[in-house]
Amino acid sequence: MSHTKCVACKTRLYSPGAPAEMVGELCPGCGALLEPVGSLEEVVGYRRISRREDTVEGGSDALARAVALKLPPL
Repeated sequence: MSHTKCVACKTRLYSPGAPAEMVGELCPGCGALLEPVGSLEEVVGYRRISRREDTVEGGSDALARAVALKLPPL
């Protein structure tokens, strides 16, 4: 389990995969390179986001999240 953050957007992204799998991931909000999080204290106050492919599986809940995040629905 790993977390990454986008300092520009003040957002955080959780992934159940290994940290090595997150290398090179881009922020779905602004396109900046996501940075690894060493401790969760680093992201206190950051908004939680999801990758777009994570939201596709969620049906209407995914659409609600996309609207809340102002992302175009897939």
